[in-house]
Amino acid sequence: NYVNVGKSLLEILNRLGITAFVPHLQECCGAPAFFTGDIKSVVHLAKKNITYFESFWEEIDAMVIPEATCAAMIKKDWLHALSDEPEWAERLEKLLPKIDMASSWLFHHTPLQEILPQNFSTQNITYHDPCHARKVLGIHKEPRALLKQSFILKEMSDSTQCCGFGGVSMQSSRYALTLKAGRTKADMIEKSGAEIVSAECGACRMQIDNALTQIDSKVRFAHPLELIAQAFRS
Repeated sequence: NYVNVGKSLLEILNRLGITAFVPHLQECCGAPAFFTGDIKSVVHLAKKNITYFESFWEEIDAMVIPEATCAAMIKKDWLHALSDEPEWAERLEKLLPKIDMASSWLFHHTPLQEILPQNFSTQNITYHDPCHARKVLGIHKEPRALLKQSFILKEMSDSTQCCGFGGVSMQSSRYALTLKAGRTKADMIEKSGAEIVSAECGACRMQIDNALTQIDSKVRFAHPLELIAQAFRS
């Protein structure tokens, strides 16, 4: 849905002198199926992906994922889905050490923080913590540390409060409830005084964009990788 996020990641890796490729034969991580209880489809997708990843795993140093939900699915929820398939769970365990969210891997394994343009922009950014990033994977300091190099970071009153997206089933059957949750988050973002809200999650982006529209806010959404690539381009 947000192609520029992937392009921005490739731009950043290129700036760092890191060779990267997109594994075009990969399948969906299975999150929509998982969140609606279709574990059979998740197992099918996980097995196809694991088999494909194994075909090039020795040739790579890392697999980076610019999306909190996908990262949490692969690193945590695939293991739940494969709990009755010990052989496949073991194969997955061998892959996991090389898999990380993009901001986390860039922060811990590259000199990105040192080479980012300092104080590139006077725009204020507030950061929303995606549930799958902070509450599942424990990733929240890394994207902030990178963004602080080039932008002014202003924290909202509760960055960890869920945006209210809630998964496919919530959006389809409890949309009014997601709007209520989204309104609270949108008001919080608006009151932060920031011009941009950022989060490493496409689902949060859909929900927050919609919630901000509902209150006629001028705050725009940008993925942290988009902002970092923008700083480099300028």
